[in-house]
Amino acid sequence: MFVGLDRIGLSGGAWASALVVLVGALTAVAVPVTVRAVAGEERARAVLPFVALFPGAVWVGVSADGLFAGVAAVGIALLACRRALLGGVVLGFAVFLSYGLVLLGPLALAVLWPDRRGIARAVLGALAVVGAFALAGFWWLDGYHLVVERYYQGIASSRSYGYWVWANLAAAAVATGLAPLAGRWRGPALRLAGPAALAILLADLSGLSKAEVERIWLPFTVWLLVLAPRRRGWLAAQAATALAVDHLLLTNW
Repeated sequence: MFVGLDRIGLSGGAWASALVVLVGALTAVAVPVTVRAVAGEERARAVLPFVALFPGAVWVGVSADGLFAGVAAVGIALLACRRALLGGVVLGFAVFLSYGLVLLGPLALAVLWPDRRGIARAVLGALAVVGAFALAGFWWLDGYHLVVERYYQGIASSRSYGYWVWANLAAAAVATGLAPLAGRWRGPALRLAGPAALAILLADLSGLSKAEVERIWLPFTVWLLVLAPRRRGWLAAQAATALAVDHLLLTNW
């Protein structure tokens, strides 16, 4: 995508960062739209302010992970709005932006279930993207294996799995806020939060996310907010967490 910007004359960090922030901000629209389609308008209205005050939003603009979150969220929203073919195309493109986004497969399935035709259309759309990349000379699995190899040749070798498998979850909790823990882990909203939690668990256990998950897991953690309780006290706590994260935490990006 950034090469594309450069080719049309929009080169440099300013244009790249503007694209990341704008696309990343689409999560604030796509998540409530999905919640409305899956769990009803009342739940969507309750979720909206929590998404706006998402503590992890501060990391949307610091790396391409914010862009990945926005693209993936739009793809899920399209599935929820019965635009399965287009949603499949968007999600198919998303897994070529970040290999980890393949873990959103269960979430996509949960949104579409039990619409078998919708599932078939979504799969067809995703496979069309995979086929287009293959025709262009790039095979997803080859790229994935090379990324894993390069990851362990680099910084991953100096980061202990035994430490980061727990520290990752702590970092994700800070980025998400505590409001989802106070919500009800049942009902229609669990169709979205459950697969997102599963994606986080699988990413953590894989050992391919050692540190920096406050930004890397943005495409997953934002979906946990659908469980946030409709209480002003928790909304205030979420806002306080967001401010604390913004002002007190220092990262390298």
